[in-house]
Amino acid sequence: MNKYTGKPFNETATHATAAVATKAAVANKRHILTDVAVSSDKAGAILLIKVGTTVKWQLQIGASFHAHKFETPIEAGVNELISAEIDGTAACKANIAGVTINIK
Repeated sequence: MNKYTGKPFNETATHATAAVATKAAVANKRHILTDVAVSSDKAGAILLIKVGTTVKWQLQIGASFHAHKFETPIEAGVNELISAEIDGTAACKANIAGVTINIK
């Protein structure tokens, strides 16, 4: 259980060579990423978690499936997007979940 309360979100993406699941920036709000799940058919596939264009967390998963629940969630800044990106050869999928909180 995490300390954040807000509106839950989940985003998903499917693509052959680069799946990017993105929670778009929202004015006066902050996204908190709590969970990610990805799969890829590429031997050297790398999962990137980004806030805006800055990589905050990465992991090489190879041709596999990986799910991760962040004990310390990744926080985007106010008005910033957050995303998970995975590369593939012919099939890859990215899924993210978390909460969006209001900034007063």
